[in-house]
This record gives sequence, C-alpha cells and structure tokens, in this order.
Amino acid sequence: MKGEKVKDASTKTYGSSAMSDFFRHGSVEEKRAVYFAAANAAICEQKDVIRSVKPGELSVEKFK
Repeated sequence: MKGEKVKDASTKTYGSSAMSDFFRHGSVEEKRAVYFAAANAAICEQKDVIRSVKPGELSVEKFK
C-alpha cells in the first residue's frame, strides 16, 4: 500500500564523484583555472590537427 516500505528496496546511497565535489565546493579561482586549462588543451589539440594536415590537401572544391 501507499507509504509502506518495500522489503527488497535498495537502500544503497550513491556518493558524489570527486569532480562534482570539486565543482560544488571549489573556489572561483580554482574553477577558473580548471576551465582555462581545459580550453587551452582543446585549442592546442586543434592547432596540432590543423598543422598535421598537409598544405593543399583540403581543397575548397570539397566544401562547395
């Protein structure tokens, strides 16, 4: 019935991850540093991909 506890119901509680704890309790400066590092890494990876493409390999004709 409504309001009764089910015997087999799971009582396991799920803890938060270290990352969610960090973003919940970290300071603004720490969060900003993490965002900056992630953005900088992404930009560097994009630059590496662009550098790895041989000049002239991508032609404008492919995109028309």
